[in-house]
Amino acid sequence: MNDYNIKDLFARLFVLAIQNKMNFYSFTHHLERSELVSKIEENEYDDYFNKDILTIFFDITNNHIQSDTSYGIYNDAYWCGYQYFELHKSLHKPFSFIFLKLPLAKMIELYLIYHEMDFSSLLDYFDMVNKRKTILRLLCEQKGCSLTELSAKTGVNKATLSKYNASDDSIYKGSLENIYKIAKYFDYPISLFVR
Repeated sequence: MNDYNIKDLFARLFVLAIQNKMNFYSFTHHLERSELVSKIEENEYDDYFNKDILTIFFDITNNHIQSDTSYGIYNDAYWCGYQYFELHKSLHKPFSFIFLKLPLAKMIELYLIYHEMDFSSLLDYFDMVNKRKTILRLLCEQKGCSLTELSAKTGVNKATLSKYNASDDSIYKGSLENIYKIAKYFDYPISLFVR
Protein backbone atom coordinates (compact mmCIF):
# COMPACT_ATOMS: atom_id res chain seq x y z
CA MET A 1 0.00 0.00 0.00
CA ASN A 2 1.49 3.36 -0.97
CA ASP A 3 1.70 6.50 1.14
CA TYR A 4 -1.28 8.17 -0.58
CA ASN A 5 -3.53 5.16 0.09
CA ILE A 6 -2.52 5.09 3.76
CA LYS A 7 -3.20 8.83 4.10
CA ASP A 8 -6.57 8.31 2.43
CA LEU A 9 -7.43 5.44 4.78
CA PHE A 10 -6.33 7.50 7.78
CA ALA A 11 -8.41 10.50 6.66
CA ARG A 12 -11.49 8.35 6.01
CA LEU A 13 -11.35 7.07 9.60
CA PHE A 14 -11.96 10.66 10.73
CA VAL A 15 -14.97 10.85 8.39
CA LEU A 16 -16.40 7.65 9.93
CA ALA A 17 -15.78 8.94 13.45
CA ILE A 18 -17.58 12.21 12.83
CA GLN A 19 -20.38 10.62 10.79
CA ASN A 20 -20.98 8.26 13.73
CA LYS A 21 -20.97 11.14 16.23
CA MET A 22 -17.94 9.99 18.19
CA ASN A 23 -16.53 12.32 20.81
CA PHE A 24 -13.49 14.01 19.23
CA TYR A 25 -11.21 13.49 22.22
CA SER A 26 -12.28 9.87 22.65
CA PHE A 27 -11.66 9.09 19.00
CA THR A 28 -8.15 10.59 18.89
CA HIS A 29 -7.36 9.03 22.29
CA HIS A 30 -8.16 5.58 20.91
CA LEU A 31 -6.54 6.30 17.56
CA GLU A 32 -3.18 7.36 19.01
CA ARG A 33 -3.03 4.11 21.00
CA SER A 34 -4.11 1.89 18.11
CA GLU A 35 -2.22 -0.75 16.17
CA LEU A 36 -2.76 1.31 13.03
CA VAL A 37 -0.97 4.36 14.45
CA SER A 38 1.75 2.20 15.94
CA LYS A 39 2.43 0.72 12.51
CA ILE A 40 2.38 4.14 10.82
CA GLU A 41 4.78 5.57 13.41
CA GLU A 42 7.11 2.60 13.00
CA ASN A 43 6.79 2.61 9.17
CA GLU A 44 5.58 -0.99 9.25
CA TYR A 45 3.27 -1.01 6.25
CA ASP A 46 2.26 -4.64 6.25
CA ASP A 47 -0.87 -6.74 5.72
CA TYR A 48 -2.68 -4.83 8.47
CA PHE A 49 -3.34 -2.08 5.93
CA ASN A 50 -5.15 -4.52 3.65
CA LYS A 51 -7.90 -4.97 6.22
CA ASP A 52 -11.32 -3.56 5.50
CA ILE A 53 -11.74 -0.02 6.85
CA LEU A 54 -14.71 -1.08 8.99
CA THR A 55 -12.54 -3.71 10.69
CA ILE A 56 -9.79 -1.16 11.32
CA PHE A 57 -12.36 1.33 12.65
CA PHE A 58 -13.69 -1.34 15.01
CA ASP A 59 -10.14 -2.26 16.10
CA ILE A 60 -9.55 1.39 17.03
CA THR A 61 -12.89 2.41 18.52
CA ASN A 62 -14.64 -0.85 19.44
CA ASN A 63 -17.55 0.73 17.57
CA HIS A 64 -19.24 -1.54 15.03
CA ILE A 65 -20.76 0.27 12.07
CA GLN A 66 -22.77 -1.33 9.29
CA SER A 67 -21.30 0.25 6.17
CA ASP A 68 -18.45 2.38 4.92
CA THR A 69 -19.90 5.77 4.08
CA SER A 70 -16.50 7.50 3.98
CA TYR A 71 -15.41 6.67 0.46
CA GLY A 72 -15.29 9.71 -1.82
CA ILE A 73 -16.11 12.12 1.03
CA TYR A 74 -13.73 15.09 1.01
CA ASN A 75 -15.04 17.28 3.82
CA ASP A 76 -13.66 18.89 6.97
CA ALA A 77 -13.25 15.52 8.70
CA TYR A 78 -11.30 14.10 5.77
CA TRP A 79 -9.14 17.23 5.60
CA CYS A 80 -8.36 16.92 9.32
CA GLY A 81 -7.21 13.31 9.03
CA TYR A 82 -5.17 14.06 5.95
CA GLN A 83 -3.49 17.07 7.57
CA TYR A 84 -2.75 15.17 10.78
CA PHE A 85 -1.00 12.54 8.69
CA GLU A 86 0.99 15.25 6.88
CA LEU A 87 1.94 16.88 10.21
CA HIS A 88 3.18 13.53 11.50
CA LYS A 89 5.29 12.95 8.40
CA SER A 90 6.67 16.51 8.32
CA LEU A 91 7.40 16.91 12.03
CA HIS A 92 8.47 13.32 12.77
CA LYS A 93 6.41 13.51 15.96
CA PRO A 94 4.03 10.89 17.35
CA PHE A 95 0.33 11.41 16.81
CA SER A 96 -0.13 11.72 20.58
CA PHE A 97 2.01 14.88 20.47
CA ILE A 98 0.14 16.32 17.48
CA PHE A 99 -3.32 15.60 18.91
CA LEU A 100 -2.32 17.07 22.28
CA LYS A 101 -0.96 20.28 20.77
CA LEU A 102 -3.72 20.57 18.14
CA PRO A 103 -6.90 18.75 19.26
CA LEU A 104 -9.44 17.59 16.70
CA ALA A 105 -12.05 20.16 17.81
CA LYS A 106 -9.57 22.95 17.02
CA MET A 107 -8.47 21.30 13.77
CA ILE A 108 -12.11 21.21 12.61
CA GLU A 109 -12.32 24.98 13.28
CA LEU A 110 -9.20 25.53 11.17
CA TYR A 111 -10.75 23.88 8.12
CA LEU A 112 -12.53 27.04 6.95
CA ILE A 113 -9.31 29.07 7.14
CA TYR A 114 -6.68 26.59 6.01
CA HIS A 115 -8.26 24.03 3.68
CA GLU A 116 -7.46 26.02 0.52
CA MET A 117 -4.03 27.17 1.69
CA ASP A 118 -0.71 25.50 1.13
CA PHE A 119 0.25 22.96 3.82
CA SER A 120 3.12 25.21 4.90
CA SER A 121 0.56 27.62 6.37
CA LEU A 122 -0.74 24.88 8.67
CA LEU A 123 2.85 23.99 9.60
CA ASP A 124 3.44 27.61 10.59
CA TYR A 125 0.25 27.62 12.64
CA PHE A 126 1.27 24.38 14.37
CA ASP A 127 4.68 25.83 15.17
CA MET A 128 2.99 28.82 16.82
CA VAL A 129 0.61 26.58 18.82
CA ASN A 130 3.46 24.28 19.82
CA LYS A 131 5.35 27.20 21.38
CA ARG A 132 2.36 28.43 23.40
CA LYS A 133 2.09 25.60 25.91
CA THR A 134 4.32 22.74 26.93
CA ILE A 135 3.36 19.09 26.89
CA LEU A 136 3.12 18.98 30.69
CA ARG A 137 1.03 22.16 30.90
CA LEU A 138 -1.45 20.79 28.34
CA LEU A 139 -1.66 17.43 30.13
CA CYS A 140 -2.31 19.14 33.47
CA GLU A 141 -4.98 21.36 31.93
CA GLN A 142 -6.59 18.35 30.27
CA LYS A 143 -6.74 16.44 33.54
CA GLY A 144 -7.43 19.49 35.71
CA CYS A 145 -4.52 18.96 38.08
CA SER A 146 -1.86 21.23 39.50
CA LEU A 147 1.85 20.50 39.67
CA THR A 148 1.48 20.02 43.42
CA GLU A 149 -1.18 17.34 42.86
CA LEU A 150 0.88 15.75 40.09
CA SER A 151 3.90 15.62 42.38
CA ALA A 152 1.86 13.95 45.12
CA LYS A 153 0.37 11.39 42.71
CA THR A 154 3.59 10.50 40.87
CA GLY A 155 6.29 11.06 43.45
CA VAL A 156 8.18 13.32 41.03
CA ASN A 157 9.68 16.33 42.80
CA LYS A 158 7.68 19.55 42.25
CA ALA A 159 10.81 21.48 41.28
CA THR A 160 11.49 18.92 38.55
CA LEU A 161 7.89 19.15 37.37
CA SER A 162 8.17 22.95 37.28
CA LYS A 163 11.20 22.60 35.02
CA TYR A 164 9.30 20.17 32.75
CA ASN A 165 6.34 22.55 32.75
CA ALA A 166 8.52 25.43 31.56
CA SER A 167 10.01 23.74 28.49
CA ASP A 168 9.40 20.68 26.34
CA ASP A 169 13.19 20.41 25.98
CA SER A 170 13.39 19.81 29.74
CA ILE A 171 10.88 16.98 29.68
CA TYR A 172 12.66 15.40 26.69
CA LYS A 173 15.81 15.35 28.81
CA GLY A 174 13.99 14.04 31.89
CA SER A 175 14.87 10.78 33.56
CA LEU A 176 13.13 7.72 32.15
CA GLU A 177 11.81 6.91 35.62
CA ASN A 178 10.13 10.31 35.92
CA ILE A 179 8.79 10.21 32.37
CA TYR A 180 7.35 6.74 32.94
CA LYS A 181 5.52 7.92 36.09
CA ILE A 182 4.12 10.96 34.30
CA ALA A 183 3.08 8.97 31.22
CA LYS A 184 1.37 6.38 33.41
CA TYR A 185 -0.49 9.00 35.45
CA PHE A 186 -1.82 10.75 32.34
CA ASP A 187 -2.36 7.46 30.46
CA TYR A 188 -0.24 8.56 27.51
CA PRO A 189 2.29 6.57 25.48
CA ILE A 190 5.90 7.13 26.46
CA SER A 191 6.59 8.24 22.87
CA LEU A 192 4.88 11.57 23.68
CA PHE A 193 7.83 12.47 25.89
CA VAL A 194 10.59 11.54 23.43
CA ARG A 195 12.03 14.12 21.05
